Amino acid sequence: MGTVQEGGGWFAESVVRRVGNGADTLFWSDPWLGGASLSVRYKRLFDLALNQSISVADLCLFGWENGGAGWQWRRQLWVWEEELLAECTGLLHAIVLHTNISDSWIWRHDISGGYSVRGAYSLLTSMDVATTSGVSDLIWHKQAPLKVSVLAWWRVTLFLLTLDFV
Repeated sequence: MGTVQEGGGWFAESVVRRVGNGADTLFWSDPWLGGASLSVRYKRLFDLALNQSISVADLCLFGWENGGAGWQWRRQLWVWEEELLAECTGLLHAIVLHTNISDSWIWRHDISGGYSVRGAYSLLTSMDVATTSGVSDLIWHKQAPLKVSVLAWWRVTLFLLTLDFV
């Protein structure tokens, strides 16, 4: 899942992690607590954490309250970092893990039906063309052979032309 999230921003924005028992959800890396991952929301804490790949279940087990044993740092936190930690732990007070329910990924665009190729295609074709602004830099990359760049340009142009007729 991590490589898909890195390569496709539209896909990463379309899925969210539903936590059951927390065993398969990475505390810092997975987007499980409303929107962006905690490694993005609390980047400074993530950079200082010794256990960057800890699961939600393990951190809860060790203690995720402020001052709990689950928090292990490279050095002692400064006052403003402790305030960030207090904000982060404040989000965790309402979290209840369910030992008999596995973690799962949820497709935001159809929560009841789940992910489908048809739904993803519909999402992609409804996006503005402006979202493909970085495509030009990718196509005409200086390390790509010219014939590859020309072929890619031709395919993208043909794709955009077919969108106009749909």
